[in-house]
Amino acid sequence: MNATVFLLVLGIQAWGQEPELPIDDESLREAIEEAGTSEDLDGADLVTVLWDTRVEVEDSGLSHIRERQVIKCLTEEGAAALARLRFDWDPASNLVEVETLRVLREDGEVEELPLDGGVDLPQPQRGIYWGARMRLVPVPRLDPGDAVEVETYMKGFLIAYLGEEGDDERYIPPMRGHFYDVVTFERPHPVKVRRYEVRTPLDKPVQYEVYNGEVQSFSGFDATHHRYAFWKEDLPAFHSEDHAVDGPDVQAKVVMATAPDWPAKSRWFYQANEAQFEANPAIVAKVEEITRGLETDEEKVAAIVHWSADNIRYSGISMGEGEGYTLHPGPMIFEDRSGVCKDKAGMAITMMRAAGFETYAAMTMAGSRVERIPADQFNHSVVAWKRDDGTFTMLDPTWVVFSPEEWSSAEGEQHYVIGTEAGEQLFQMPAFDPADNALIVQARSSLAEDGDLTTSITWTGRGYADQRLRREMVHYNTAHERDSWIERAAAQLGAGATVQPRIPPYSDIQDVYQPIALGMDVALTGYALTPGDQIWFAPPTSHHLVTSERLAPYLDAAKPSAITQPLLLWAPRMREVTETVTLPAGWKVVRLPEDRDIDGPVASLHTHTEVRGRKLQYTYRLVVKQREISVEHYEGFREVVQEALDLPNDFVVLERR
Repeated sequence: MNATVFLLVLGIQAWGQEPELPIDDESLREAIEEAGTSEDLDGADLVTVLWDTRVEVEDSGLSHIRERQVIKCLTEEGAAALARLRFDWDPASNLVEVETLRVLREDGEVEELPLDGGVDLPQPQRGIYWGARMRLVPVPRLDPGDAVEVETYMKGFLIAYLGEEGDDERYIPPMRGHFYDVVTFERPHPVKVRRYEVRTPLDKPVQYEVYNGEVQSFSGFDATHHRYAFWKEDLPAFHSEDHAVDGPDVQAKVVMATAPDWPAKSRWFYQANEAQFEANPAIVAKVEEITRGLETDEEKVAAIVHWSADNIRYSGISMGEGEGYTLHPGPMIFEDRSGVCKDKAGMAITMMRAAGFETYAAMTMAGSRVERIPADQFNHSVVAWKRDDGTFTMLDPTWVVFSPEEWSSAEGEQHYVIGTEAGEQLFQMPAFDPADNALIVQARSSLAEDGDLTTSITWTGRGYADQRLRREMVHYNTAHERDSWIERAAAQLGAGATVQPRIPPYSDIQDVYQPIALGMDVALTGYALTPGDQIWFAPPTSHHLVTSERLAPYLDAAKPSAITQPLLLWAPRMREVTETVTLPAGWKVVRLPEDRDIDGPVASLHTHTEVRGRKLQYTYRLVVKQREISVEHYEGFREVVQEALDLPNDFVVLERR
């Protein structure tokens, strides 16, 4: 036996030592004291002295999780944050028991808190009401220097998937016999020691990978189990920045699974859901109705996807067996007309199969990466349509409400796994082109010699921009607020404008097969500066006018001078502007704005102004080329956006002839 194998059998690291954890009150108090003060930790209100998780996995995949946490209060604000502890659980899939709860005062006093204290309440919920609960436990008033120690036992997993069949059956993960986890190491306050250990039966080795930094690790085995340990020490506080990618995309993490590969996960997902898509006569009749007169497969599929998007209300209530990964039967959803993403997807699959299309359920992760280890890294369910040539077209009835698309442009580059009998690999959507998401602005303006302005501006869109314009009118603003949205755009031109909004009726907004157009007619006194025999003005469309974060997140995202986390803008974008300004008679142009021609790796800006007679032609195109902006490319991205924001300060100047 060589030395390395010998060390592994003994459970000893060959290259580094696992952190020594406090084993009694004396060593625990030393660790609490050595954790430092708020001044030592950049003004932090709290510090986690110890965060230790130990998982024991049974042959069935059932997990027993014991966790020990010691959190030290550093400030009065920290004391307020620890005034109560919250323990989340779900009766359908896990239980949580508090085994130790005590306060360790700085003066040496120890207060044992009652383990049966607190109240059990429903968790705050919006849109999904699956019965998740929380236990809130009060903590006596703390002073800086005091610490709270809590030890918990949890059995099961964190999302409800399948029904109840016995005492422990509800706690076994849906992919029976397998274990998976995604372990993060950082918190919104500093962490001195974070350790995670998992023990699995010898016939269930774990494959794992570390992402976003370094994590110390150990793997070994004894006569009955594999043992894996992961740890980090002295972690700074983690705070997500505005517009940043999802935390697990940048936080140190370990992804682990006993599943051999993605095709195995795909086959399980197929088997769990294949029986759910049988259409009843009512569904068949509805499919015939909504596809009547349509000639192409694409038209029929679009009609079905949009019917599912618009007619299955997003409201998830517990419907018995099958929450989580198990899609509900199509007839149930058709009858209830309510559900979450998996129910909208299941409705579309059921209808498409009734129309003769080969379709499958798929899992995806909206807004974050899926790493290559086949662990559960999904938060969304979608539809895969298998074409005659064997390729798949992805469809998402959840994200295309009020959208001309069948797969949202905000879901470019997302990873997904399709559930099929043969088993599929992890796939990734291609990136979208910025032109697919263009906000198009057209204007005809007229300037009087006294500086008064009249302008007619129209906004249209393609892809994601079209959807965002519609949703501004029906989702983010009520019928009484739609005019205000237009008026806020006009206010950027100056105070006292007379505004006539042009908003199509609701039926036109809802009709995603016809382009939407919003607009306004504006009259504004004293828009231009008129010093002496000159007129100074900026073309009205040089003001961005539409600055909603939902339509133009890049404007706000480019404010910081620097970032430490990549930006997520969801989709590449384009803003394309064309304006004609009629100039007053008897005046000549003596200065035009400088043309911009900036073309960087992730963003570009091109502007041009010219005069033909009394007509001033103004165009600009701002392009954000990627949905995600890396830290490396942020400076160039910010330069482009800041240059665009400065356009209203570059004036056209007229003088009398």
